[in-house]
Amino acid sequence: MMRAAIFDFDGTLTPLTLDFSLLRAKVEEMAREYVDESVLASQADQYILEMIHGVADALAEEGPRFRQRAFQELRLLEVESARGKSLYPYAKGTLLRLRSKGVKVGIITRTCIEVIETVFPDLAGHVDTVVTRDDTRYVKPNPEHVRLALEVLQVAPREAVLVGDHPTDIEAGRALGTLTAGVLTGRTSRAQFVNAGADHIFDDIRGVVGLLEGDR
Repeated sequence: MMRAAIFDFDGTLTPLTLDFSLLRAKVEEMAREYVDESVLASQADQYILEMIHGVADALAEEGPRFRQRAFQELRLLEVESARGKSLYPYAKGTLLRLRSKGVKVGIITRTCIEVIETVFPDLAGHVDTVVTRDDTRYVKPNPEHVRLALEVLQVAPREAVLVGDHPTDIEAGRALGTLTAGVLTGRTSRAQFVNAGADHIFDDIRGVVGLLEGDR
């Protein structure tokens, strides 16, 4: 039985507007004040958040200072990108429908809470928990991110579905043992979701409501 639905945010509940290349360039520019190119090269295959932690871990006393500055810059850029943005028009109705059927709803995101509050100021009436990067260093694709959300919801992984627009969402859910659903509203193709091992692939999050039919 499906007792919880955990959603990614950007690209899943709202259009994806972040320029990840710009974000990375800004963080790398700042990192060059602290480390040489060899350290940056060692982080080339990491996502932005993991790169920040990797550079900070490579530093000694300056590590905390760099981490603070980098996340502050990232936060400013993310919030600016979120201004004027809205949820997909069907998002709130879908979340409320799930909750009306007894399904607990959560959001996990690699972004900061200010972005969520900017785009979704009334989220408290639509979701039961939100876990951002402010709550854990180990964000998706690390399954710890999902585990924290399910811990708050008091739902076992096998009773939950993780919904997102990127293979990292599928990876995190599979690692913890949830059902997974990819939505085609972001930057990932159907074939990429198939390759990632998604249990379900929907045009958008409204497809999740249909999973409840299988519980009956």
